Amino acid sequence: MQGYRTYIAAGLVALFGALASTDWIAVLNDPKAGAVAVGSAALMAIMRSITSTPPGTA
Repeated sequence: MQGYRTYIAAGLVALFGALASTDWIAVLNDPKAGAVAVGSAALMAIMRSITSTPPGTA
C-alpha cells in the first residue's frame, strides 16, 4: 500500500483536531485526566519496548 505514511499523518492530524476541540475536564470531570493519559501512553511505549512478538500471539 503506497502512501500509508500520508494516511497515518492525516489521521493523526484529524485525531489531534478532535481531541483539541473536546473539553476533557467536562467530559471526565477530573483535572488530572491529561496526566493519566500521558502516563498511559508512557506505559504503552515501555511495554512495547519490552515485547517483541506481534499483538495477539503468545
